[in-house]
Amino acid sequence: MQSENSLLGVYGPRDLTLARGEGSYVWDAEGRRYLDCVSGVAVNALGHGHPAVTAAIVEQAGKFLHASNLYILPTQRDLAARLADLSGFPSVFFGNSGTEANEGAFKFARKYFSASARPDRFEIISFSDSFHGRTYAALTATGQPKMWEGFGPLPHGFLTVAANDVAALKRAVGPNTAAILYEPVQAEGGVVNMEPATAEALRALQAQGVLLIADEIQTGLWRTGTFLGSEALGLKPDLVTLAKPLGGGLPLGAILLSEKIAGALKAGDHGSTFGGNPVACAAGLAVLGVLSDPAFQKDYHDRIALLRGGLEELLARANKRGAAAGVEVGALRGRGFLIGFQYKGKASAENQGDGVPALQKRLRDAGVLAHRAGADVLRLLPPLTFSRAEIAELLAALDKALA
Repeated sequence: MQSENSLLGVYGPRDLTLARGEGSYVWDAEGRRYLDCVSGVAVNALGHGHPAVTAAIVEQAGKFLHASNLYILPTQRDLAARLADLSGFPSVFFGNSGTEANEGAFKFARKYFSASARPDRFEIISFSDSFHGRTYAALTATGQPKMWEGFGPLPHGFLTVAANDVAALKRAVGPNTAAILYEPVQAEGGVVNMEPATAEALRALQAQGVLLIADEIQTGLWRTGTFLGSEALGLKPDLVTLAKPLGGGLPLGAILLSEKIAGALKAGDHGSTFGGNPVACAAGLAVLGVLSDPAFQKDYHDRIALLRGGLEELLARANKRGAAAGVEVGALRGRGFLIGFQYKGKASAENQGDGVPALQKRLRDAGVLAHRAGADVLRLLPPLTFSRAEIAELLAALDKALA
């Protein structure tokens, strides 16, 4: 393997060189095939090399790659219209990433109250173990103190409360509160579902004038079964942030704005040089075209039931087997194709613990790439095109790895 010495070492040691991908599979430099259940960390909703995405990229690249937001860009205009149609939000702003989308949403929430003669309402409340990005405001909103270390002082105006602690949430809301930032499922924080009581509290606070910002960067675009993960919770946020699968593998983020938020913004209030890049937007149109097709949607929901049902049975068996050996296998978490379960292996004098990294290695040896969320949760993010045969392959490999 060639040295990576020229790359900043913020991703830790890496020992797998990927050479190519096709569908739900990737191949390493030695030609070994792996079932990809990381999907670029929930980016590759259509897997690798989907013909519709590839064709859209090639067609737009043959016209122009970039022209700036000083002009009308057809693919950008059309993607905004499609997102508005699918979501019911009248206005869309395009950026380049999820963290940039969250930064913009914070600005828009504060601008709304400033335009309403309430500049004192500027605080953003988020939840512990959340993840919202690496730029300064998004980092501060991320409810994981380990990520703040060495980067202070952090911006003021952000509060974090315990996830799914309704009493703590209500105590935190005050006269300076502008918005509450939430994830329908905390993907990076351990695949933790928002509880119904928390959703009910959010609806009540929104009715009192607090804005809701939904970070749907990993839960949106049908990853959890519905177009937005908020739909399953009965929530209609004021702002929604999207990214990851939106660009089909190219950098693209978006903010969906309600009418009242959009009405508070004027020309010059925000912008992005590369936001809404025409090639990325062309890819986005292709992604939405495939995923929104009614036939695809019906088949996808059938496959969600098949995969999650199979996993529930498998994890129940693994938990019974593991109990005698001191291994803990938790229940299925998440929604749709955002999947996780807790795994704690038994430690011994020779083995410091058969935890998630060891389970990942066994899966990789069996030809499956999986991801970790939090300290002890295995996360599976298969492409939304994952076939029935690939579901069976994953279940067989996971059953063997857990045994």
